[in-house]
Amino acid sequence: MAENTRQEKSVKLNGLNLLYSDWGNEEKMPLLCLHGHGSQARVFDEFGDAMSPYYRVLALNQRGHGGSDRAPDGYARDRFVEDLSAFVDELGLTRFVLVGLSMGGWHSFLYAPKNPERVERIIIGDIAPEATPQFVEYWLNRPSTPLEFPDVDTAILWGRSTNPRASDERIHKDVQDKIYQRADGTWTHKADPLILADPLVDLTDPAIIERYWKGLAAIACPILAVRGGLSPLVSDEVNERMAEVAKDLTLVDIPDSGHPLTTEQYAQFIEVTSSFLGVRP
Repeated sequence: MAENTRQEKSVKLNGLNLLYSDWGNEEKMPLLCLHGHGSQARVFDEFGDAMSPYYRVLALNQRGHGGSDRAPDGYARDRFVEDLSAFVDELGLTRFVLVGLSMGGWHSFLYAPKNPERVERIIIGDIAPEATPQFVEYWLNRPSTPLEFPDVDTAILWGRSTNPRASDERIHKDVQDKIYQRADGTWTHKADPLILADPLVDLTDPAIIERYWKGLAAIACPILAVRGGLSPLVSDEVNERMAEVAKDLTLVDIPDSGHPLTTEQYAQFIEVTSSFLGVRP
């Protein structure tokens, strides 16, 4: 089956202009994709191309990311979920598959229990209600993200330093999708600097962590949890607890991938998600 062509569109929601990718095919069930923290919608490009013959693929640049407006009312999880709900309503999506990478998975845990009539299936990418102590320590002590680059090559070197496993071609694409050139010729992130400096209290606040566990437990539809085999974020113990808590959960590892699944191993991500969805790209 022939793939459809991605188009970039925008929509005004909750006072913000949000950009999104739309592969068309409106007669098909929507497949709505949410990127991770500090990322952007085009991490789903290959996935969207592969799935577009079977679904209406949509990938949202969430508030403060990927050229969508920066948010004066901030980046609390509930604000992201309100945007998601408004996006679904604005596009008239009555029932859809929800795909959440990393932070997008957290948003899925919060949205789906309140909207069971709308969510057909869920795919989460290398995320869980709680992270390993090793990942939390890494995150809290990580080097600060540089906010300015003199040229694209310097930005790509930074991108490579944070992702040693992805191909050169994929690193170039990912970095160039994340940055833009300012009037003075320097380059900077499309993401709001407030997001890039966010300590992510989700990793340490017991109340938020418990909220994610309760959300997972309340989800009625089938869930596929894809973990990067080289990622330090989700432990075996947490995976086992997720399987016990969730009503219908399938666990799959991509052995050669770290946390950014669609950047490092997008072909394998497409393979395991296709199997779960019952399609053959």
